[in-house]
Formats: sequence, C-alpha cells, structure tokens
Amino acid sequence: MDKDALTEIIKNRLALEGEELAAVIENPKYQRLFENAAKGSKYRLVAEVVGSKGCHSGHVVGQQIIFDSAGNLLIQESPERICAFLFPNLTVLINAFFENLMNGRDPNEVMFNRTGCFDVGPMCGGWGHVQVEMRAKER
Repeated sequence: MDKDALTEIIKNRLALEGEELAAVIENPKYQRLFENAAKGSKYRLVAEVVGSKGCHSGHVVGQQIIFDSAGNLLIQESPERICAFLFPNLTVLINAFFENLMNGRDPNEVMFNRTGCFDVGPMCGGWGHVQVEMRAKER
C-alpha cells in the first residue's frame, strides 16, 4: 500500500477534510506512520492468558484475546466474554506495541509485556486475578 492509498483510507475512516487533513498529511510524525503502517499491518497483537485464578469472566490459561496492529479488538477471533477490568492495562501494552510498529521497530521489543486485571484476588478483597502476556504475531 502506498502513501496516497493510506492517506485516502485515513481521510475516509476519520472523516477528515481541509485543514484537519492537511495537519495530518504534513506532520512529520505521520509521515513516519505512513511509511511503517503497511509493514505493521501484517501483525496481530495477541494477549494470551498465562495465569488465571478465580476469574468471574471465565478467562483460562491459553485463551487468546486478539487485536489488529492498530489496537482494534477482533471479536470474531477472541473469546465471547472478555472482562472489562482487563482492558485498561491491555491498552497500555497495545500502545507500546503500536508505537514500535509505527516507528519501524520490532514490535516484540516491548520489555514489560505482561499485565493483569485490576482484581486483587480473594486474599485482598477481590474475586480472583488474571495475567496476560502480549506479543505481536505475523498473520
């Protein structure tokens, strides 16, 4: 995909025109994004459950929550139920992977690629706890 095709997609998806579109097209950081977006689009971000105890939503070890490289949850490739209390911390990891992709770096260079839900478990007044590990995987 070339820069013009990507610009057209962004223009249409974000409904940008005039000065707003020009602000994106002329910004050097977006130029870098345009250069790397096509390469980055070959990845999926996979948050795999690596620990689960007492999860009310039913997350189990080995379960995978799948996002595209732009951070969109792919609902047809993910579990039917995903706990909302897991999402805030997943967002932090998705952003780290996205930054690497859009800057042309290896997305899997994220050093701290594990997180968990906000639930603290029954010993601290909660239900349980889930941990996930995120990685970028080529499609």
